[in-house]
Amino acid sequence: MAAEPMASHSRVRRRYHNSPIVEAVCEFQFRPGNKWDWTIPGLVYNQIKGEFPQKREEKAFEINLAVQGPTGKVQQMGQSLTKMQFIRKDGSAMVQVGPDLLAVNAYPPYLGWEGFQGLIQGQFENYRTIAQPVGFKRIGLRYINKIVFPTPEIETTDYLQYYPRVPDTLKQEHGPFRMRVFHVYDEERDMLSLQIGHSQPVDGHLAIALDLDYHLVKAERVELARGMEWVETAHERIEAMFEACITDRTRALFEATA
Repeated sequence: MAAEPMASHSRVRRRYHNSPIVEAVCEFQFRPGNKWDWTIPGLVYNQIKGEFPQKREEKAFEINLAVQGPTGKVQQMGQSLTKMQFIRKDGSAMVQVGPDLLAVNAYPPYLGWEGFQGLIQGQFENYRTIAQPVGFKRIGLRYINKIVFPTPEIETTDYLQYYPRVPDTLKQEHGPFRMRVFHVYDEERDMLSLQIGHSQPVDGHLAIALDLDYHLVKAERVELARGMEWVETAHERIEAMFEACITDRTRALFEATA
């Protein structure tokens, strides 16, 4: 499969008054320079508590192992991985810090790419200064969109460019759907996972979820100092894919602004 062309820096960026974005998140997983220290989240919080005063602890996941002891008896051993979440008062953004992990989340009203990019960069530089990682294990930029249509049903081709194709030999109708397609970039260094399908209706109106998750597959090919450059490229490609998935009729629902 051929790689997708890189989005042009000169391309006009559309702005939408009625944005369909329900969540955007940028996540960095790092190769540590030192063993993880649980004082790191506290040091990060001290730097950002003026903007992100609310904090809470979240158990990311739990590992349970059955281990046979010296007496032959099987014992259950558990290990929990936890991350700290620091949240704006209005709930519009959140910073998450865990073992060798930094994530920055944005929620409606979406602050625009310039605002989100600035937030990511500030948190990335803050974490690097405090934790001093030496490289990446993974980077991901993800946008979850929910497109609400004005009616309970739509003619798919009127609103979407990316949708399941029904063979000509079958009736050109279908019920709820969900599909996932992977697009590769830069000689398989990066990958974009596109998921599209029906979502929970809103006041009886049809809703479609469009989930675009661009992530770094070959982490050794991106140096730590070029992390934000990678994020910028990721956003350009997500934005280009989003625009390629929809029609002008859908754009009208988002109320484009100059």
